[in-house]
Amino acid sequence: MKTITRLSQATPAQCLRSSNPSRQFHHSLRARSSPLAEAPTFRETSIPTPSRPSTSPSAFPSPPPLSLLNFPTLLRSYLITTASASPLLLAPSLRILSLLAHSSSPWLRDNRVLHYILKKTFYRQFCAGETPSEVQLTAADLKEMGFQGIILAYAKEIVLEKKTAVEDEKSDEAEDVEAWKKGTLETVRLADRDGYAALKFSGAGRSTMRQLIESSPPSSTVSQATTEICEYAKSRGVRLLFDAEQTAIQDTIDKWTLEFQRKYNRGGVALVYGTYQAYLRSSPATIAEHLAMAQQEGFTLGVKLVRGAYMASDPRHLIWATKGETDRAFDGIAESLLRRQWNRVLNPAARASGRSPGFPAVNLMLASHNSESVRKATTIRLEQARTGVERIRLAYGQLMGMADEVGCELIMSGRHADGGAASAEKPQTYKYVVWGTVQECLKYLVRRAEENRDALGRARHDRNALGKELRRRLLGL
Repeated sequence: MKTITRLSQATPAQCLRSSNPSRQFHHSLRARSSPLAEAPTFRETSIPTPSRPSTSPSAFPSPPPLSLLNFPTLLRSYLITTASASPLLLAPSLRILSLLAHSSSPWLRDNRVLHYILKKTFYRQFCAGETPSEVQLTAADLKEMGFQGIILAYAKEIVLEKKTAVEDEKSDEAEDVEAWKKGTLETVRLADRDGYAALKFSGAGRSTMRQLIESSPPSSTVSQATTEICEYAKSRGVRLLFDAEQTAIQDTIDKWTLEFQRKYNRGGVALVYGTYQAYLRSSPATIAEHLAMAQQEGFTLGVKLVRGAYMASDPRHLIWATKGETDRAFDGIAESLLRRQWNRVLNPAARASGRSPGFPAVNLMLASHNSESVRKATTIRLEQARTGVERIRLAYGQLMGMADEVGCELIMSGRHADGGAASAEKPQTYKYVVWGTVQECLKYLVRRAEENRDALGRARHDRNALGKELRRRLLGL
């Protein structure tokens, strides 16, 4: 019997595929004039394609990025993203989460049925677990998919609703700070060596929150606790991301964070990172000012760059008028830091003076759900790898349960890099995930729901991508 062999040639898989940019937190808003409207765009760098077909395994089409998700995660993500993409379903879900997060009713807070439903749905989608063993299982699952690891955060925090809620309620500072320190030290212990842990100063209690609101230096209790956390993180090789919070306290958080950066970010490596929200009009000037301080004082600035997560509570006039302006701010800041060159978005003339020549040392955590922003960053890195330009320390991050396509594409590109040129880069990709009891995580879950409400376009894009992968697996389409 003759065997008929069909030979097929496949086009080499691209390491990075363009995709429609995910919508971030903004509604489509009426455009206003802005200095960022004229900001330069990234220089596009073409990636050469082999002129003849290859018989190597890399020549065959890669599986879609979302093929990295196991089926239970894929199905749960599709169902929750479908709810997030529907105003009719998201609105009641958000109301229920908000009620549970702010209720003092024992019937609601201790209701086992509600606890079970939440833990199996929204909590499981966005949170690592209630116990160390659950956290370790979540981290192992993400590593199995190909993520470098997790950015682990302890969920306890205070979100400002009314100023009097903090001022009028008394609390024991020593007890609150000790509980916060203990939870954060456990977070650092659970994080991987060379990984990341995140912390929020608001988690240290109402006395600490008053200090933040009043722009006071940290009390000796808070300062000592934070120093212990930094020393433990240093001993374990874990980097610390000091998270951004609401603008009412962010200036004070920046000041506190810089003090610890001055102490621990030496020798070109950042142990402590500050978080900068690109949706704030002030962020380019703030980063420029902090870079100038780092240059003058000889420390490395650790930057975690995000678009922003407090639009529901931050004053609207402090935020860029349109999503496009926020995108240009984010991309312009990222390009400046990656290239270590000032540009029209990140301009030291804004607030910094007395600068030394050159560009300050910087480490960057690029935390983005926007595929276009990530593509621009990886294009710059590929260009720098080919030309031999020195590159800054860079990692990518996305929230667990969101933007899986972005993270999975980065993992896929890293697998191509493993079999490619020695100069190619394997992106270091992490998932940001909180841990704590269901009750402790409720305020975090409310913010995730609010973010999806303010970014329906992105939620719909994610739903469509997840639905396409489900159909591929179930129906072969």
